[in-house]
Amino acid sequence: MARYDIKAGDLADELNLSANSVSNLRKAKTMPRLDGHSLNNLCNALNRLAHDLDRQITPFDLIDYTPDSDTSARSENSNSSKSSTPSQHRKSSAIDAENQACLTAA
Repeated sequence: MARYDIKAGDLADELNLSANSVSNLRKAKTMPRLDGHSLNNLCNALNRLAHDLDRQITPFDLIDYTPDSDTSARSENSNSSKSSTPSQHRKSSAIDAENQACLTAA
């Protein structure tokens, strides 16, 4: 939001949310359920409000993952002892395809 001079109040108005909800989301105080439609609406609103936009804002621009130090070590150990089954891989692919379809539909 800061990069494109977008105010929390303006984004809240665009999304029909309270300014506190947008502020909490931005500060990661709360993590609401964000499905493909919600991410699409958020990106569309950001793209409409952005100043000096050089390219479209996408969900990938909004999400940054940094694992906790104890979580990453635990995750590495569990990944080395188990491998995903074909059915787990198919379920993951189906979910990814469904979310991508929601994002591209709008």
